[in-house]
Amino acid sequence: MNTKKLINLSNQYPRLTVRTLATLMAIGENEGCSVSELSHYMGVNEKNVATTIRRLEEGRAGNPGDKLIRVKQYPDDKRYKLIHLTAKAKRILAKL
Repeated sequence: MNTKKLINLSNQYPRLTVRTLATLMAIGENEGCSVSELSHYMGVNEKNVATTIRRLEEGRAGNPGDKLIRVKQYPDDKRYKLIHLTAKAKRILAKL
């Protein structure tokens, strides 16, 4: 990843932290994964990933009101949620 592009993106979206960007990139590489799978992939605590996912889903990361992910319940188990990027998140990541 290009550091200059990351800094430029951070300036455009000051509420996107490094953790948030890393989470978005990991989701992009594992579209349709669960929080547990994502935390394992990223090598970080599941609780930290769940907190970031909640912020992204509620639109509290990035620019105010931007929902950067969609969370869908797994059809056979309502406790199991699948995470997908929104079109907005894909456009942001394309800038990296």
